[in-house]
Amino acid sequence: MTLRTPRDTDISELAAIVGGEFALTDEGIENYCRDESPDLEAQPSVVLIPADEREISEILRYADDRLLPVVTRGLGTGVAGGAVPFDGAIVLSLERLNRILEIDEDNLMVVTQPAVITGELRRAVEAVGLFYPPDPASLDSCSIGGNFATNAGGMTAVKYGVTRDYVKGFRGVLAGGGIISYGGKLVKNVAGYDLLQIVCGSEGTLAVATELTLKLLPHKRHRVDLLVGFDSVFKSVSAVSEIIRRRIVPSTIEFMEGDIVRIVADALEKSVPMPEAGAQLIISLEADSEEELEKTYFSLGEIAMELGAIDVFVADTTQTRERIWVVRRSMREALRAVSPTIVAEDIAVPRARLAELWKGARELGERFGVRVLSFGHAGDGNLHIDVLKDDLSDDRWNTAMEGFIPALFELAVKLGGTITAEHGIGVLKKPYLPICFGETELSLMAGIKRVFDPNGILNPGKAI
Repeated sequence: MTLRTPRDTDISELAAIVGGEFALTDEGIENYCRDESPDLEAQPSVVLIPADEREISEILRYADDRLLPVVTRGLGTGVAGGAVPFDGAIVLSLERLNRILEIDEDNLMVVTQPAVITGELRRAVEAVGLFYPPDPASLDSCSIGGNFATNAGGMTAVKYGVTRDYVKGFRGVLAGGGIISYGGKLVKNVAGYDLLQIVCGSEGTLAVATELTLKLLPHKRHRVDLLVGFDSVFKSVSAVSEIIRRRIVPSTIEFMEGDIVRIVADALEKSVPMPEAGAQLIISLEADSEEELEKTYFSLGEIAMELGAIDVFVADTTQTRERIWVVRRSMREALRAVSPTIVAEDIAVPRARLAELWKGARELGERFGVRVLSFGHAGDGNLHIDVLKDDLSDDRWNTAMEGFIPALFELAVKLGGTITAEHGIGVLKKPYLPICFGETELSLMAGIKRVFDPNGILNPGKAI
């Protein structure tokens, strides 16, 4: 099927579904032309902001009948181009579906609409002593629906897993306007194929989620963060696997290369602990009692020193926690201040092979003549590898990236890993999927897409 750009008559019909106030064609449309991906932008034919599931169903039925492309948008914090409306697509913004519908303390579940900001949902459930673990870096600006679309992870994935591990039910709308409902407030459910797991992480290519049921956990009452410095990157990433092998599973183990820490310190004009370290780990521990917590962090500190740490900084107050986390949260902005053009990849490998990934990425940087810096979620094997353009000419940069990016992905797969851990495929990584999968796997994915969306109107050209 060949999709077409909406005509003026289509736009008028669609605007009538949501009301003229919520159909943008001119003023305000620029806010929907891009997400957080660098150098990707396209103008939609119209932005539709529906109020509810019924309006979404009518929009998709109309679009499917007339072969009009539709890009569903959460809050636009993706970094793989998944929400960019190429070819004059309709943008279907879910921003008005922004209510937490129920916090069920008996079943430890929350029912929410997709546009609720993840950080706001977390704080709402924490107010009643509960905990929603997934915590992407854009926690206070991304939406639960966007997290569902990309199967978002975050810093606590080492202990608690990713979005998929907490979604127990969803309602949504299919490409032809039909309503799909699967799961609910259930711990066990093996009836039929698991449609929930298929749709979660599909980047808006299979269905539009309108309601999600998420599992919650009891909130741990006591927490401490440790900043552990090492004189080399190799020692720091090697320590991650050893800590977990010793049966200590922190909620967070974040890795920061020393060069990045110093760049951030200069950008913030602040002193940071252990600025001379070759690498640092931020390790978060939690427990139900102070005694249990103290025992664990003393044990972890001893292990870290045994593994070659130069020092362990204990952050057990709001002020000291802020001192170490401000560095981690400021990395991307500080790097962009140094080099406005950056290629940011989110590779994942088995934890035990992190050192090989870091070393291999550095060697590729030397081979292609670019500066490579790394940080990320070491506890779950997810390394953010940033390549800085610095003052390279456009021609040299483009030539380097044509070689560096596929070589990096091939390295990750060779180490038993994947080309993206949490950012998704979107449009930027789509050409590299054959590095991960063979023809059989790609054919199965294409077949699933055809079953859910026969005419291919949902987020065309993305993900597969």
